[in-house]
Amino acid sequence: MVELIIALMILSFAVAGGFRAFQVFAGKASQNLSQRLILQMEARRAIVGLYKAVQDGIEVVIPAPGQTLPYLVFRDFLNNVQIVYLEKDPELSREEGEDLYKVMIGVRDPSGQKAVKPKVLMRYVTGLNFTTHHVGGVFISCSMRGGKGRFSMVNYVRLKNMAAE
Repeated sequence: MVELIIALMILSFAVAGGFRAFQVFAGKASQNLSQRLILQMEARRAIVGLYKAVQDGIEVVIPAPGQTLPYLVFRDFLNNVQIVYLEKDPELSREEGEDLYKVMIGVRDPSGQKAVKPKVLMRYVTGLNFTTHHVGGVFISCSMRGGKGRFSMVNYVRLKNMAAE
């Protein structure tokens, strides 16, 4: 009888330890999954904003067709010059322990009368490149990081207003 009680006690400790280990590892997995989903959701929302800004353009000025650069200069429907570029994000870089950038867009009126402060389009970016296919379209490749998750995307954006010139 004593042996049976000792065996049940050992078995209950083993089951309790196994259950606790399962809780710890399942919690970390769900936390990592949540961070990845948040990163993907943020990336999709931000990249749609970038696509909309570029699609409203008339002509890609820089990079030249066939060239790849980490920034994009294009003219919009109002003949403003817009530039999309990376700016280091010191706060996120410190949190993540890796260089992270934010994608900025600046608008410049060629007459020089209207100065617009650049605005943030995306955050958590590790790399961004623009390859011009022709003056009316550009390939955008972007890499993002958040938590332990990484997310990369490549897409072609055609300027809708190219014929309006």
